[in-house]
Amino acid sequence: MGDRSPGNVDPRVPLYRVVDAIELSYLETHGDYGSNPSQSGKYFALTAEGAHAFANAPMNAGATVTSSTLPKSIVDRGVTFNDPGPNGTGISVFFSQQQLAAVYGNMAVPAIRKGCER
Repeated sequence: MGDRSPGNVDPRVPLYRVVDAIELSYLETHGDYGSNPSQSGKYFALTAEGAHAFANAPMNAGATVTSSTLPKSIVDRGVTFNDPGPNGTGISVFFSQQQLAAVYGNMAVPAIRKGCER
C-alpha cells in the first residue's frame, strides 16, 4: 500500500453518486453501491454541484445524491473525464467493475445528502 508516514498521507477525496430508489435501497442495506446488471462499473461526480446538476435532469426524477470519500491513490486509478452541459456532472471519475472491490473496500461509509432528495 505504500509509505503512510506523516509526510506521505494519502489525502481523501470527496465524491458523489446520484442514485435511484433501487440503488438507494441497496446502498442502505449493503453499505455500497453494488454492481449494475451489465457489470460495467460505476461513475461518480467529483463535485457536489455536478451531482446536483445531474440529479436535477428530468430523466433523474426521484434521484438522491449520496457522498463519500476515497483515498486519492484509489481515485487516481479511475478514469477521470468532464461531463459537460447543464445536467452534466462536470469533472467525474469512472471505475470499472474490476476496480469496485478496491473502491468499496477503501470508501468511507456513504451518506445520503439531506436536502438533495426529490
